[in-house]
Amino acid sequence: MLDFEVIPEYGLRSDQLELVLGTPVNQVIAALRDCYQLVDKVEVAYSTMEPMNKDIIIRLPSDGIRLYFEPNTQLLHLIEVYDLSNITLRSCNGIFSQPRKEADIFKAETAFGATHPGVYDEQQRLYELNWRGLSFSFPAPKDTSTLQTSYVKGTKIGSLQFVSSPPVPVKMTIFKGQSTMQKISSVPESVICGMCVPLLVKSIVSKGRIVGLDVEFFAQDNGSITSRKSDFPLRQFKRSIYFGDTTESVLSALGAPSKLNYRSDEKMMVHRGNESERLRQTQTHFFFNYFSLGMDILFNYHTNRVKKFVLHTNVPGHYDFGIYTRCIFSIAVGNKQAALTSDSRRDEFLDAFSAVSTDCESDSESDATQPVVLNRSASENVFDLTFCYGTDQIIVEVLNDGLIASVTIF
Repeated sequence: MLDFEVIPEYGLRSDQLELVLGTPVNQVIAALRDCYQLVDKVEVAYSTMEPMNKDIIIRLPSDGIRLYFEPNTQLLHLIEVYDLSNITLRSCNGIFSQPRKEADIFKAETAFGATHPGVYDEQQRLYELNWRGLSFSFPAPKDTSTLQTSYVKGTKIGSLQFVSSPPVPVKMTIFKGQSTMQKISSVPESVICGMCVPLLVKSIVSKGRIVGLDVEFFAQDNGSITSRKSDFPLRQFKRSIYFGDTTESVLSALGAPSKLNYRSDEKMMVHRGNESERLRQTQTHFFFNYFSLGMDILFNYHTNRVKKFVLHTNVPGHYDFGIYTRCIFSIAVGNKQAALTSDSRRDEFLDAFSAVSTDCESDSESDATQPVVLNRSASENVFDLTFCYGTDQIIVEVLNDGLIASVTIF
C-alpha cells in the first residue's frame, strides 16, 4: 500500500516514489517501473482521435490515483486521488486519511488549515473545498438544506457544516496555482537530478545538405560555492553535433548517455567466448541513447564517429512511447524554406519531400511519397504498424493518424 505526503502545488512524496507536477511522462513511467513491488498495476489512456489535444492519463487502479499529462509538453499537470480507501495520506501535521479511516471535511481542514468557503457544483452535485494547489471534492447530500456555512467572527474565512455525519471526499486533486486549468510549461529543478531538459533541436545546413544538429537544452551548472539559492543552478546550453564527430566530442558536448545500445544482431556477442574477437570485426554500429533529450546518436563501430541521428516525439500509440522525453525539433527539408517539425503531419511534409525528389531528378517524383511499411513482430508490439517516408537524408516514421513518431537523419 502506498503512503504519501501531500504537498499542495508540488505533488505526492514518499521514501520510495515521488509524483511531482511538471515531471515528463517518460520519467514518471520509469519511476513506476522501478517501484513494481509497491505499484500493483499501471494503465495508460490516451485519445486515438485527438492524441495532441486530449490529456495522456496514467492510472494506478489498485491505489486510486490518476495522473494527467499535457499532450504537447507531456508534463504532469494534475494529480487526482479518486479512491482514498486504498492509500495513506499525510500532511505536515500527520496522517489525515488511511484505509477504513478516510479523510472527511473536518480532517482536511485540520490538515491544511482554514480556507474560503467551498463552491457547490449543482450539475455534478459536488462541493469543492479549495486551497492554493489543492482541492477536495465532497458529495453533496440529497437535501442541500442540510448544508450550512459558518464564518469565523471578524473574518471572511469559512467552513462547511453538515447536520449529519461529514462525507468522505470523492477525490483529492493537486495542481499548480489557483486553478486546475493552469498549465505547467517547465520541468521543476527537483526532478532534473543531473539530466538535460530539451528545448529545441535544429538542423545545421551547409551547401544544401544537413551536416549536423544544434541541440539547445537546460542543465544544472556548477554553481558558486557561496550561493545559498542553489548548489547547481539551471543554465541554458547550445551544443553543435556534426556527422563525423567522435564519441569523445559528443560526450564532451552532451554528457554521458542514458544508455549504450548495440544493434540487435550484436547484443549477444559477449556470449560467443573466444569467437567474439573474430566476430567483432563484423560489427558496425552502436547507439548513444539520450532518453531525456529524446534522441539517439548512432556511431560507426570501426571509426567511433557519428553516422546518424534519431529524434523521437514520444507520441502515444507508438512502440517506443514512454521511453523518451518528447523532442521538439525543426529540420530543414532540401533547399526549400520548409521545415519538418515535431508537430508536422504527413500531408504537410509530403509536399516538401516531393519537391526534394524533383530537385534531385529522381526517376519518379512520387518515390519520396511512397511509404515503406514498418511492421514489428506482433509478440513485441501491441500497436499498429507504422509507415516510413524518406529523402536522401531524412526518414520519417509516421503513425496511422499522420503524426510523426521519429525522424532519422543520416
